[in-house]
Amino acid sequence: MQPMFEALLELLKEPVRLDRGVKTDNSILLVYPPEKELDFREQLVDGCFPALEAQGSQFHALDLTGFMFDGLSDDAVASLREEELDDYRWMLQGLSKRVEASLKAHLKTLAGQRPGGNVVVYGTVALYPLVRFGEVLRDMRDLHARIAVAFPGEERGGRLHFMSQPDGGNYLAVKLFWR
Repeated sequence: MQPMFEALLELLKEPVRLDRGVKTDNSILLVYPPEKELDFREQLVDGCFPALEAQGSQFHALDLTGFMFDGLSDDAVASLREEELDDYRWMLQGLSKRVEASLKAHLKTLAGQRPGGNVVVYGTVALYPLVRFGEVLRDMRDLHARIAVAFPGEERGGRLHFMSQPDGGNYLAVKLFWR
């Protein structure tokens, strides 16, 4: 199995800690080259998830492939369609805010269902270029759960780039890299 997934399995075995002196989050970023998306997904779903189940780990697997469409009501889509006619850039910014807010709310709900458990988020490429995962994780620091996020991208000059686009910063997450 890929060393990144072996390290992930070890991290997810550990209980979530809230008693740290320095405020950090309990997030894990799984950083891999975007061209490895299918290989990453295969190893995660076919190798890592069964291993987590075998070790009795409490986790939710969240596939974001269709999330953008599940999280928007018909009224929101109609509103976005009207905004697009007025100003495409404005519409894109509005859609980005709605999807990020919806993702944050969904992650909080999943984390609340299994306190002390894990939420593994994959299929994140489906939300490109709408979501900045640095902003999402920034609001997840107070959760009593660990969130592992698939991050197709790279680190350049100490900054993370999601699908070759800068993705904010201030990541206090553990970063595991594809090797």
